Amino acid sequence: MRSILLSTVLLCAACTDVGSFSTKVGECYRGIIVDASFVRAGFEPGVKLSLTLDTDALADGRGTAGVLWTSDGIFDDANISQMEQLAHDSLSLFQFPHGRIRNYLLYVATSDGAPATVVISLMENEEVEVRVMRPQIDLCEEGDEDCEDSDSPPALFGVFKLIRETGCAVP
Repeated sequence: MRSILLSTVLLCAACTDVGSFSTKVGECYRGIIVDASFVRAGFEPGVKLSLTLDTDALADGRGTAGVLWTSDGIFDDANISQMEQLAHDSLSLFQFPHGRIRNYLLYVATSDGAPATVVISLMENEEVEVRVMRPQIDLCEEGDEDCEDSDSPPALFGVFKLIRETGCAVP
């Protein structure tokens, strides 16, 4: 009986309510890009990323899970979304080491409409880490001399460490 009680207490101690990460009106998570060129592509040093978050929408993959914007305009009032099917797939439970409570694989469109993948990590220290990624895809077929790669959106990769702030206004 004691072992069952102890197991229950330990299990509950490990439980974390991700709902506490949802932002309220006027709140956001904000931070600058990690200043290391080997984890940065398509973003200038010092770019700030801001994020509102709705963890209820993250739980079931329905609706907008928040809004993301950057100080350089690459993202401007971009809705964050998740495929409903992904929210119910085992891939939605992927984990990274080092203090992460939960990770989410999401999608967002840049200001020019090109898609990007976003990984949002809810951290044990109540901060949020965001990874933005998009490969540059060659739209021209090999040997097509009339094709220009100018339609191909540039590669993006950035890691942002965010803290909760008040006084945020979505652009």
